[in-house]
Amino acid sequence: MRIVCRSPLCAGLVAGLGLLASAGAHADKGYYPNLGMDYNAVMQYDVNRTEGSGVTSPRNTTDFYPDIQSSFYIRFTPNDQLRLSTEFNPVNPPAAGEKRTFGDLGLVVNELNYYKLTQHTQLQIGKLQVPFGRAMDAAPGLYTNDFVAAYDLGGMLGATYAYRWFGQKVGMIEGGLNLYTADTTELSRPFLRSGARAQRSDGGPANTGKLDSYAVTVNWDAIPALPFLEMQAGYMRNRAGVAQPDSGPADDEVIRIVSARYIWAPDSSADLDTTLRFRYFDIVPLVEYADVQNENAIAGNDTRYLTTSVTVDYGRWVFGATRTDKRRPWAAGAGRHDYLNEVSCGYRVTGQLSIGVSIGSQAVGGQQANLVGMALSYNGAH
Repeated sequence: MRIVCRSPLCAGLVAGLGLLASAGAHADKGYYPNLGMDYNAVMQYDVNRTEGSGVTSPRNTTDFYPDIQSSFYIRFTPNDQLRLSTEFNPVNPPAAGEKRTFGDLGLVVNELNYYKLTQHTQLQIGKLQVPFGRAMDAAPGLYTNDFVAAYDLGGMLGATYAYRWFGQKVGMIEGGLNLYTADTTELSRPFLRSGARAQRSDGGPANTGKLDSYAVTVNWDAIPALPFLEMQAGYMRNRAGVAQPDSGPADDEVIRIVSARYIWAPDSSADLDTTLRFRYFDIVPLVEYADVQNENAIAGNDTRYLTTSVTVDYGRWVFGATRTDKRRPWAAGAGRHDYLNEVSCGYRVTGQLSIGVSIGSQAVGGQQANLVGMALSYNGAH
């Protein structure tokens, strides 16, 4: 049973726990072209105790590992750049009941693309993350991002385009169109360890070799009447790759999603003096619903996700609670209801160094697990 998805782990830490606070934007030396780099280093320790269907006795799995993300930029102008994002971490989760320390480490390329930003538009071309859904990034904790991984598409080859429009009465509306296919080039293989690149024969969603998978999104925020409300609606269709003998016939994966996130901060906490004295306070609720037809491009594997969370920031502290329910086809001995409960706490030691703890419980396919995770994080920019 897969517990932690390494690739989006740091993104979940940044947006969910709010652990990684950076003192400034990307370095800008005032001339172009120039070079820049962001980096994020996490040391994490996970403990998982699993029992239930198919388990003869409780199994304790432990994993201690680094997760190091780096993004390198070549900036031609303030709004034009080439970006290379890499990640060094365990490529696969440990086997059930395994105790592992610094095992199965490899380097993967998450993004390699051209990025252009104008007053109203945003364009990316190359290997990229499809901007669809928010729970994997905005929900607090260490494990929610993996539980909703069905609509977390990273490492795709293609292009994304977004157009922003602002009105004094309606706020800002951004529409996005994404065309992509799964990466089966050499960029999909792990480096610094043995491992092959992804193959077309692996099947799965968007693995067709053609730019025939797409996602459409609409984001609405900065509404004058509710300036701290953020909403998103999206539709995604991932064309099915070849059928796999162990999973049945293949069919297109179709995902519909809606989400809302609100940031509530008392006026007395929103001034600069309060923030600098580490007394800033806010409460951030999130709700997201995703209807998935043919999950993993398997015909009839229809699932539904409902994620609700709340994050509380106070000074250097961040507290969070998340609940995700997953409804899936009924299976003998496993039912059709999976879930994840998680509470988390983080503390910013400095603007770059932070620590966090998550405690949770989950049910997947008739197996129940108790989860404990601890992370020490450091990030910066040059």
